[in-house]
Amino acid sequence: MRVFIDTSYFVARVMARDQWHQRANRAVEPGMVFYTSSLVINETVSLLQARGLFSTALTFLERTRWNESIRTIHPDPVVQEEAWDLFGKWGGGGANAIDCVSFAIMHRVGINKAFTFDQHFRMAGFETLNP
Repeated sequence: MRVFIDTSYFVARVMARDQWHQRANRAVEPGMVFYTSSLVINETVSLLQARGLFSTALTFLERTRWNESIRTIHPDPVVQEEAWDLFGKWGGGGANAIDCVSFAIMHRVGINKAFTFDQHFRMAGFETLNP
């Protein structure tokens, strides 16, 4: 099964005090193939840095960049155009521009499940980790 990893899942895995840490650690099952985007990685690193966790951000970046079990997709212009169209559809409900890039990638790759605690993915029709 292909699974897209979003920022909220990455943060929950890295931060032991995160409210979803335990749930995130139990989510992985054998046979899963993981995808994320360079924008999700950037968002995660930026969030950790903003919380004063620069060394944690660097460690996360290093481990994610070289992790062969996570396929990182770099959005091309076609995906970006699709994401901007999706932002028109889902942005009013609170999905941000990076969420919409994730939605476009998930549609393109054929991924129906996201490791996220962000309700906007459910709103857009994807299966998520339910809190």
